[in-house]
Amino acid sequence: MTKGTAGNPDIRIPWAGRPISLDEFEDQLAFLWKMSADNMRTGSNLYVRTSVLNLLICAPDIETARKASALLRYLSTTHLARVTILILDRSTPIDALSAWVTLRCFSIISDLMRHCFEQTTLLLSGSALRSAANIVRPLLKPDLPAYLWWIGEPASNDTVFKGLVEISNRVIIDTSTFLNPEEDLLALSSLMQSHQGIAISDMNWERIMPWRQLVAQFFDTPELLPYLSGIHTIEIEHAVAPLAIPLQSERGEISPNPTSAFLLAGWLKGRLGLQRSFSEKEIRERESGHYRWQLERTLAVNPTALLSDMPRSGKKTQNTSLELIPRVYPELRPGSPVRVTLKSKIESKAATFTINRENDTEHVLTTIELSQETRPQRTVSLASNQEESDLLQTELEFTGRDYTFEETLRELADLLG
Repeated sequence: MTKGTAGNPDIRIPWAGRPISLDEFEDQLAFLWKMSADNMRTGSNLYVRTSVLNLLICAPDIETARKASALLRYLSTTHLARVTILILDRSTPIDALSAWVTLRCFSIISDLMRHCFEQTTLLLSGSALRSAANIVRPLLKPDLPAYLWWIGEPASNDTVFKGLVEISNRVIIDTSTFLNPEEDLLALSSLMQSHQGIAISDMNWERIMPWRQLVAQFFDTPELLPYLSGIHTIEIEHAVAPLAIPLQSERGEISPNPTSAFLLAGWLKGRLGLQRSFSEKEIRERESGHYRWQLERTLAVNPTALLSDMPRSGKKTQNTSLELIPRVYPELRPGSPVRVTLKSKIESKAATFTINRENDTEHVLTTIELSQETRPQRTVSLASNQEESDLLQTELEFTGRDYTFEETLRELADLLG
């Protein structure tokens, strides 16, 4: 196995702290904690080592790791963790392992109160990559949950990823960064099926939560609830960059990137009890981000199914068209939802439910159009961009499994498979 060293002197990562050998890992941490306690003001010389979880961060390069490390200061007040940052250098076949350790301390109110957490950074290449899980395991605090934040695409055949998943309680990913959304979502669904004991979280799922809530709120009243069973058209518009060719920006944004639209589509498919009819009218244009499926309702919807996990029962009633439509919107992050439209008809009554961002990146308009009337529009505050630190903090608060997200992945596997 590759031996941990004090680091290659040619590799400088100032933010990572002191170069060490893994043999002296615990001794160096103890020394840093003592130094921190000695530097506290008189009367506040507390020597407390507290962690509530282990956080593993896997980054494909040093710059990505640096950005992830910078986000951690926003978690210090709520999630004191032992952090291990893994930099996976796949560009060289040389067998190498370099390690750094530091204590990250941030003042709360004043220097009289500080929160500190331990951070270890590992740079792996060659055979060390294949041994990543074995290298990291001794660094974890026992009896604390291990959260793996995997930055990038989780390849199902990646031995590094699979090994780290095995030692983790929760895996955090961000589907908005997937370069190949269809294949990567299918790989994620396959991972979920093969590792049933692992909870999976998606930052992108959290981004679209306000959209899911707004859709559900349409049917809060007994008067509108029956329209759930008559939905025959679903349209989801998602933002793309002005250029009509696939691209990746300098900030890592992918266009077209319909993952948010995929997630909304899978969620609606599952909540409404829809199944693919495998019609010849299906459209799958990866280059533009335009998709359309013909679905059929094999079971009549229990009207409360959209808001709960109650079973659905009944019989087949009608077909439903589900369409994802790209829309040029330079001001929005590629893939961001722009408009969701649900059209329904029960007996002779028609209704259209719409959530539309239009030209406002901070608000959306919700509209209900009935056969006899059009309800007043409602303006809802819904910022187009959410801070990555806030999304990560939300994911770290989950201790159980998100069964709705898991169901959505299964529905997406049915659509994309």
